[in-house]
Amino acid sequence: MSRERGQQRRRPGSQPGGRPPAGPARDRGPGARPGPPPEPRSEQSGAINRSRPIYDQTRSPSRRGGPRINGVAPRRWRGEAVARDRAAAPSRPERPAVTLPDNPREAALRVLHAVDTRNAFSDRLLDSAHGTTRDPRDERLLHELVKGTLRWRGRIDWVLDPMVRIGLSQVTPWIRNVMRLGAYQLLFLDRVPVHAAVDESVKLAHEYGHPGTAGLVNSVLRRLAEEKDQIELPEGDDAASLAAWGSHPEWIVERWLERFGPEATRELLLADNRAARLGLRVNALRATRDQLVARLADAGVAATPGELAPDLVWTEEHVVPGRLQAFKDGWCTVQDESECLVARLVAPQAHERILDLCAAPGGKCTHLAELMGDEGEVWAMERDPARLASIEAAVARLGTHAIHVAPGDGRTYTFPMPFDRVLVDAPCSGLGVLARRADARWRKGPEVFRELTPVQLELLQAGGRRARPGSVLVYSVCSFEPEETVDLVGRFLEASPQFVLEAATGFVPDPVVDGNGCMTVLPHVHGCDGAFAARFRKT
Repeated sequence: MSRERGQQRRRPGSQPGGRPPAGPARDRGPGARPGPPPEPRSEQSGAINRSRPIYDQTRSPSRRGGPRINGVAPRRWRGEAVARDRAAAPSRPERPAVTLPDNPREAALRVLHAVDTRNAFSDRLLDSAHGTTRDPRDERLLHELVKGTLRWRGRIDWVLDPMVRIGLSQVTPWIRNVMRLGAYQLLFLDRVPVHAAVDESVKLAHEYGHPGTAGLVNSVLRRLAEEKDQIELPEGDDAASLAAWGSHPEWIVERWLERFGPEATRELLLADNRAARLGLRVNALRATRDQLVARLADAGVAATPGELAPDLVWTEEHVVPGRLQAFKDGWCTVQDESECLVARLVAPQAHERILDLCAAPGGKCTHLAELMGDEGEVWAMERDPARLASIEAAVARLGTHAIHVAPGDGRTYTFPMPFDRVLVDAPCSGLGVLARRADARWRKGPEVFRELTPVQLELLQAGGRRARPGSVLVYSVCSFEPEETVDLVGRFLEASPQFVLEAATGFVPDPVVDGNGCMTVLPHVHGCDGAFAARFRKT
């Protein structure tokens, strides 16, 4: 296939000057077919969602009984006050338990539809499949279908659109996602027979649509099966071509092209489309990394040591962490290698008082406690009750005693005592973790920076106020976008002359230390999630 930079190519099935000839009956949608159940709350049974909710402007200090600091008791003191506080909170409708269908293709369709129409989190929905008696092979197929279809949705849509007379965007969501699901199997899964991919998709179209939509799905997918080897993907270096080729929104590709250039952007797009490995951080209070590798091997799970973080292993097979006895016993927790480096940049020492200002879901605060030998205090702050529960669950499972879980808004919560080290792991765009969050790229827009950077700066300044003179302040995000990283660091230093930027050299491996002395991890360079962290010293 010749490489023609920037040249517009005719897609399969299209005709010059218009769409293909009229095909099957127009899709009228599934009518009153009910949508899939709401997604459940996620536990730490899989990869953690690091995207945090945007803070609103409502500031309502809690009123709780018992000993407290700043009017809010830490979780280890809170006792029955928690129940009273939650009982007084506005009632929320109960979420019904989610039960995905046993058929992995139908279950995948339900997840894809929820992501497409309700911005649901696919990982939370997939987590609900872990507690069932589903056949492990079906479970693996379900994960592959959901994650793969979401990763390659942009390319799949580019291929399908000219094959649908009215355009793919005009097809109702149920049938649109049936076609995406079938196309993913035809284009990317060699082990799935063509007849199985097409026939099972047609069955779903009957179930979630009507005979006309089933005919549309049958016609489009059979045509795709016949023409897939002749498809010529766009090969230009312009943003539109790369967006279709690499299955990312065009606005993201435009940003990366401007900063990294075409070749590095292609590598980054490919890195985001690879299946993300599962990282497990050993709990140093319970075991060594070698002991964890051996125990996983005894359980039939192959694991290899990480290259950047000395306490992380990568699993080489599809595993559900919550089913591992080592996980249940508190020997390990789910964390990516880039996340493991943040606590090492904080470099806590025994008997110090540490503040984790945005602590949920608990990966970094528990790591801080482990690095200081569980000797000292780690105050873990979080304002969302559900996310507070995730911290408590992690603390209980890992058996750390140094952690005080404190509910409250990190921007306004006032402690009577200063801290030796403060970590601000701020809410961010999450553009560094698109390989792990396959659906995130389709949920976000460029407005995310306008919405989040004021919150990030406010949290960082609040963290600075909690730090004593001579102490360390670390800011981290799971992003490498300038607005959330170097630009924000510059704004903070300009507004806070009492802080100086310290080099990350010596705290994290040299390959992830950038020219400014900050930690910058890039997926296509370092082979793990993207992240940024800066270390400050208060003079």
